[in-house]
Amino acid sequence: GTQHLCLIRNIGDGGLMLETYAPFDMGAAVRVEPKGCEPVSGRICWVKDKNAGVPFAAPSDVADYLTPNQPAGGEGMPRGPRLPVGRRARLRIGVMWHIVELIDLSQKGAKVQSDLPIEMDAGVELMVERLAPLPGRVRWMKEDRIGIEFSAAIALADLAAWATTLPGEEDGSGAS
Repeated sequence: GTQHLCLIRNIGDGGLMLETYAPFDMGAAVRVEPKGCEPVSGRICWVKDKNAGVPFAAPSDVADYLTPNQPAGGEGMPRGPRLPVGRRARLRIGVMWHIVELIDLSQKGAKVQSDLPIEMDAGVELMVERLAPLPGRVRWMKEDRIGIEFSAAIALADLAAWATTLPGEEDGSGAS
């Protein structure tokens, strides 16, 4: 019922080892959705510290699993997960700070809602509660929506820890 961010630390013919940022119980059903590969469903078979194991239902050829889904030259690679947020943030345009609605957030960018006058490629800084300041540039605008690309990606561990503070993410159960 909930989403969590994780890293696949190891993949073999028999399953995956995940680095998780939310607690999982033994036997918890999960659906792992790797970037650029087909999702894998299973149950947590072991947990140690921040790591968890998910066996495949049947042995899998890892090279076959990873290869056909990778676009040539990195073109068309799927973007990283976007976390729906729905809370206020502050956006600096020039020297002025404005309150905006933060619609979603990913490691590399954000979507905000605002009727502020702003130009494409304008330098901005986004302040989100419990995260370091996020400098970036306006990459797209559509009606009252603004897409911001960050100058540097948010570390996955930082984004995952922040995501556990969102409403509805308190229990740490569910799929990744």
